[in-house]
Amino acid sequence: MCKLLFRLWIVVILLVTAPLAGAVRLYLTEVAPFAFMLEGNGRYDGINIRIANELQKRTGIPLEVIVVPSPRHVVLFPADTEAYSISHRENFTDDDGLILADVTQYPVVVVAKSGVVMTNFDDVIAQSQDKGIGMLRRMTYGTFGQDERVKKVDISTLENGLRMLEIGRISGVVGSLPAILAAAEKNGSTHLIGSRLVITHGTHVLRVRPDFALSRTSKALTTALAAMRNDGTIARIMSDFLNDPKTGAPRSK
Repeated sequence: MCKLLFRLWIVVILLVTAPLAGAVRLYLTEVAPFAFMLEGNGRYDGINIRIANELQKRTGIPLEVIVVPSPRHVVLFPADTEAYSISHRENFTDDDGLILADVTQYPVVVVAKSGVVMTNFDDVIAQSQDKGIGMLRRMTYGTFGQDERVKKVDISTLENGLRMLEIGRISGVVGSLPAILAAAEKNGSTHLIGSRLVITHGTHVLRVRPDFALSRTSKALTTALAAMRNDGTIARIMSDFLNDPKTGAPRSK
């Protein structure tokens, strides 16, 4: 009996201390400054890319990072098995993937052309009545998407939305502040953006396919993310990109 218990105890120790499984897939949406391809070298960079790299370093878990446009992200991730996703909180339901942890928080803003006065939400409503506020498909940005007082127009990307704003086809654009700044830099339209109003705050979250919410990999990633928030790593990564949205290059220490 004692020998049997001892063998069972050894098995438990081996299971607990065994290395984690091989690479798991982590889906990211291809949108600057969160995940985007650097010009000229075919390599991806961005806030979520660097967060994923830090997660690999801290946990030793190899992540197969898959960067895809939003429409493919929302199809591929729910169809996978043990897969993870860093994406907007509202992109998926709990049936698609359970939330393990918050990753980043950021302001969601409505931007209008230079010279437009927009100091409160009533101004946003009034501004929208002309040609509408551009909003990415599938996104709601809190209650903004359900507010029938705001006239909305679907846009495929923030870059396209800013182009439409520049030529006067829409009256404003809504999106996360980091993504709008990056899109404006890419378009060469930073001069275009005038007043901006924070309407809510958005969150990127780490999700996992529901069957794997209690796996050792999930627990290790969740623990590492908590440590990265507490020691300021995530805040530093965000700050680097917000201070230099063109390149995302880290500031000199």
